[in-house]
Amino acid sequence: MDKTIVSARIHEYQKPLSLDNISIPKITHGEQVLVKVGAAGLCHSDLHLINGEWKEVIPIDLPKTPGHEVAGWVDEIGNSVPLDLLKKGDLVAVFGGWGCGTCFYCKGGDEQMCIYAKWPGLSSFDGGYSEFILVSSYRFLVKVDKSKNTKPENLAPLTDAGLTPYRAIKKIKHLLGPGKSIAVFGIGGLGSYGVQYASILGGGSTVISLDRSDEKLDLAHNCGSDYMINLKKISSIKDEIMEITRGKGIDVVIDCVGAESTISDSIRVISKGGAIVVVGLFGSHMKIPVAPLVLNEYKIEGSIWGNYNELCEVIELQNRGKIKSNIRKFKLDEINQAIDLLKHGQIIGRGVIIP
Repeated sequence: MDKTIVSARIHEYQKPLSLDNISIPKITHGEQVLVKVGAAGLCHSDLHLINGEWKEVIPIDLPKTPGHEVAGWVDEIGNSVPLDLLKKGDLVAVFGGWGCGTCFYCKGGDEQMCIYAKWPGLSSFDGGYSEFILVSSYRFLVKVDKSKNTKPENLAPLTDAGLTPYRAIKKIKHLLGPGKSIAVFGIGGLGSYGVQYASILGGGSTVISLDRSDEKLDLAHNCGSDYMINLKKISSIKDEIMEITRGKGIDVVIDCVGAESTISDSIRVISKGGAIVVVGLFGSHMKIPVAPLVLNEYKIEGSIWGNYNELCEVIELQNRGKIKSNIRKFKLDEINQAIDLLKHGQIIGRGVIIP
């Protein structure tokens, strides 16, 4: 009889996940690796998926196991994995941008942008809200030195929440430095890392955090933010920002929300020649006034996830104690309660499922 495992799966959109007993995944080709899940992060993308908001853009066959932020231990290895690269018991982070390996973007090192991407827990492959995950290739695993005392629950969020703002800030760090400023909208899972990277990569820039929760702004302060602004408690965001920046405006905005309101606020406070980088996916459209865009020469760009090498960089920053993961742990059988808390903005930092 096949060994069974517990997996939290979507059977119907807009319904709670079902805790199912399913057969343990089997390796069917040589590059695959079976990983025992040590932790899987809770992401707002999971909410979009569970609610069926992406079913036209990313069609999936149900039932499906979500969870694309995964870390754990190697359990079984396919026979095509290079000798001595991995062994049973190795601690690994699962890079989520599973690309084809041959298209233009994959060859350029950005497999998360692959034309034929099949992301775990978001598209064709089952994700990490389970006791085990079958990884389609050893190429998508980052081996982590156990001597660094890194635990899976601190490692898993780095694969998306920790990776996405890192790539976003790397893109525009040439705009930062002494006398400059960088603002992070939304101090959730992504934003708490974004504030830390703003301090690390900002070259002495002033770091400003914006949210609607005092608890989340307290987290931002602990992560190194210089100024914290509660958007619920001010009458004019422009007045607040202009006072802090002495009338210049913000040089760089990292929008970890991506709602129409945060994008509008960003446009109100961006400096001449500044940049707004959107990584959040709460909204569906943005309205951009043309005249200020042209006259002030500010830039708006999107940034998706991060690539394999950038994930390695992020993991190394944590291994060296340069960044920290602020997490709240839940058991696998608490998955639906955790999703409900995330939906209502009641998780400070990143929620992590521990099977």
